[in-house]
Amino acid sequence: MTLAKRKPPTMAQQDYQDRARALGCVVCRFRMANGMQDRQAGATEIHHRNFNDWHGAKQLGQDAVVALCSWHHNGVLIPGHSTYDMRELYGPSFYSAADFREWTYDCLPGYGRGTEAWQKYQNELLERQ
Repeated sequence: MTLAKRKPPTMAQQDYQDRARALGCVVCRFRMANGMQDRQAGATEIHHRNFNDWHGAKQLGQDAVVALCSWHHNGVLIPGHSTYDMRELYGPSFYSAADFREWTYDCLPGYGRGTEAWQKYQNELLERQ
């Protein structure tokens, strides 16, 4: 499989991505703020959102990004934990997109679905800074 080349971000887009990354994983941040977990579940990564949140679909561009940890982004396990453990401790991973979208819809009603909802939440956090 070949991935299409992504245009590099403009300075403004890179600034937005850097500020989002500095927040940490927005899913972990939401869960910690609501007493669901006590720490972030991995290193922070920038996820470039895709059309309909479908893996392998066309990316929406450098403005459509959300900061996720390695668990919530790619399903990377913390050593010593199973996928079941991680799901119980940190919620679903976008690696299982359908489960992630359904859980997001329940957590953030009115925000949209999946990564769209998390980007809206992320933007609210950034506006408060």
